[in-house]
Amino acid sequence: MRIKPTNHKKTIPIMILVLSLVLVSSIISYSQTNTTTANNTLGAKYCGSVEKMYGIIGTTSNATYDRVISGKYYYIKITGIIDTSTEEYVKYAIQIAEENNAALIILLNTPGGYLDPATNIVTIIDNAKIPVIGYVVDKWAESAGTLILMSTHIAAMQPGTIIGSMQPIAYNPQTGSYQPINDSKIINPLIKLLCEHAATKGRNSTALVRFVLYNDNYGAYEALDKGVIEIVASDTADLVSKLNNLVVALPSGYTYAFINGEGSVTIEEIPPPPRVVIIHALSDPILSGILLSLGMLILLFSIVSGHLAYATIGALLLILGMAGTGYNINMVTILLLALGALLVVIEMHTPGFGVLGGVGIVMLVLGIALLPAGAGFAVPQGYANTLLASLYITGAIMGVFTVYVVYKVLEVRKKQPIIWSITGKIGEAVDDLEPGKPGFIIVEGEYWKAISNEFVPRGSKVKVLRKEGPILYVEKIEE
Repeated sequence: MRIKPTNHKKTIPIMILVLSLVLVSSIISYSQTNTTTANNTLGAKYCGSVEKMYGIIGTTSNATYDRVISGKYYYIKITGIIDTSTEEYVKYAIQIAEENNAALIILLNTPGGYLDPATNIVTIIDNAKIPVIGYVVDKWAESAGTLILMSTHIAAMQPGTIIGSMQPIAYNPQTGSYQPINDSKIINPLIKLLCEHAATKGRNSTALVRFVLYNDNYGAYEALDKGVIEIVASDTADLVSKLNNLVVALPSGYTYAFINGEGSVTIEEIPPPPRVVIIHALSDPILSGILLSLGMLILLFSIVSGHLAYATIGALLLILGMAGTGYNINMVTILLLALGALLVVIEMHTPGFGVLGGVGIVMLVLGIALLPAGAGFAVPQGYANTLLASLYITGAIMGVFTVYVVYKVLEVRKKQPIIWSITGKIGEAVDDLEPGKPGFIIVEGEYWKAISNEFVPRGSKVKVLRKEGPILYVEKIEE
């Protein structure tokens, strides 16, 4: 058997190629390992060793629970910019859900919003005594919307939606521009908030940190794979069906099981109360700026011109503008009620002026509308709602009536004054009137001296031609 001699010239290039491939593979593997290690330690660096204490802890078959959600769900919609009204809405909805032993689903479709209301919502959700489910629908829940989603006891997304981009920004209302914030005094507390309220629900701490530091964004299935949400659902019905038999632990100390009975599942919307609607409208920075500017101008011009009654209109606009810029809404409510009552009392003692009473009624109606929904009533909610509706209707009627009265007063003031004249009036001779000699006549129940150019027998009808001083010049009327 002959052995073919080895061709060393061909072997050497092949060996070099193999060694190169091995070297490149080692470098890539090392790089990936370092990247993975860095990513895995990012959460630990900022959050430390966080254990899952809340959120989904199992199913009814393998976890214990002390309370049950028997197929009753409420939902609210958070759209547009997250502001103070959003905080009020969430608080109100949780109160309704707690009273009815129902779970609350928060439908999120928002680009984000203000940090302070969002962090307050996080605390409100953690203090809730019923499960709160965050569900991203339609488009997205970015920035503050992601913060709210991560704080809910169960996080869900609709396919096609996105979350992320949580780096805070500073907004300049004058120029409309914004500047990303990198100050650690703001960044670090925000990350720690996520650690305490989201990582403790079993969510990936590294992904949470990257939301803030690197503005990562995830779609629904990627978020599920990253471990920042628990459910992907096509709609609320699908979401509720996937909640069935899950057991969730709440930071408030309660453990709930979702047990949807056959045919007994209800999903009901909680509409925003008037307080929330008004606060949301006033929170628009353009509207609040206009209200503040107009209020200040009206106040100044009314004081300078001496028409102090119109200063109340300026004061009303200033108060509403302050409410829109974040001033304590409860203080605004008290201020509106107190000033409104004072102006109505003043109007009662100065009848016919109109402006004070009209502004006072508007203040009272707005103050009543801004009262915390369901707060301050030691009566059933239904009765409280009926009472509030009656107050709104009464206030509206009084407001319309006041506007009508003011309109009529202004209309009368614009008319030319009518001066009463006795010329042309018809009277009766009391005496025989000799030509050129005065005698008495009676006109509209009053006695007057009169002179005629002809003889006028007593009892004849006369017509007043003119008046000169106390004397009337008359002529006889043929009957």
